[in-house]
Amino acid sequence: MKLLCLLSALGILSSVASGASIAVRATNTVNVCSSCTYNTISKALASLPSDSSTWTVAIAAGTYNERITISRSNTILQPLVPVAAGAENTVFVEYSAGHNTQSSSGSDVDSSVVIITGTNVKLYHITIANTFPQTQNYANLALTVEAAEASFYYVKLYGYQDTLLINRGATSYFKHCYVEGSVDFIWGYGIAYFDSCTIASNAAASITAHNRDSASAVGGFYFNYCSIIATIPSGPIASTANKSLSFSSTSQFSSSSYLGRPWNQYARVVYMNSALGSHIKPAGWSIWSTSSPNTAGVTFAEYANTGAGKWNSARATFATNLTSAQAAQYVFYSVLPGATWIDTTQ
Repeated sequence: MKLLCLLSALGILSSVASGASIAVRATNTVNVCSSCTYNTISKALASLPSDSSTWTVAIAAGTYNERITISRSNTILQPLVPVAAGAENTVFVEYSAGHNTQSSSGSDVDSSVVIITGTNVKLYHITIANTFPQTQNYANLALTVEAAEASFYYVKLYGYQDTLLINRGATSYFKHCYVEGSVDFIWGYGIAYFDSCTIASNAAASITAHNRDSASAVGGFYFNYCSIIATIPSGPIASTANKSLSFSSTSQFSSSSYLGRPWNQYARVVYMNSALGSHIKPAGWSIWSTSSPNTAGVTFAEYANTGAGKWNSARATFATNLTSAQAAQYVFYSVLPGATWIDTTQ
């Protein structure tokens, strides 16, 4: 079983998965639909018992305009009707909320559509979008992960600045997911492992902004067998773009974006076995700012990537082109050893 899991983490089994990619539904299930006892996801979550048993919230197709906090551990969210692998999602959670990043009051998390604080939470085939109109210096988070053992399968996330936050103490795994955003749209302190995902920049900016408290602290963003692309704002946020801030034409894509910039000097971000589009600048990586470059102790690393944006002689001097031996420390079970909470059937 461990070998099977490792092969899946490396992407070797991705092409053989078929059929419905939904979790096996637990006996403990509450349904969400217009004629059900619970017609919102929040009400269904509030109904679950305060114990350690596993419960599934099965959600009927539709758009749910609500903000959700999943504070209960051992909770699964998935469509009421199973969705086949590769099919379009049928459940949409959308909300419009923004936070001024220059303000001293509140926090960016205040704008998040979904917040996860419970341990061992799983989401399948759900699209989460923050539809707040794109505004300079405004965060509009789709998802905030603040707990351990959060995993996502065929989940789509849409936003602009700061779309996905992996906060301190969080450990998360994304498989066959889609994440779209603009400025630092995957950011935070914790661990996020992206397996066979699509990461889409909808503006000229940096994809990641990572921060570790020290050189020995856990944390890092890892992309394995992913597709790193550029896009005009799409999906539920297609009509909320500000054309002066986001891409409005494919002609703007080329050499426009960075793989990451260091929120502090211990940032750690690794791309392996991934296809990097032509929107990635030759330097690949950016400093944080002229006054605070934050590059002294970063781990910005790449291994065996392909595409127009792959490693080249113009790469930033603080980036590393890994050997196969060095890359081995960043496969899934090296980053999160013994992670039995991952659904290896996906």
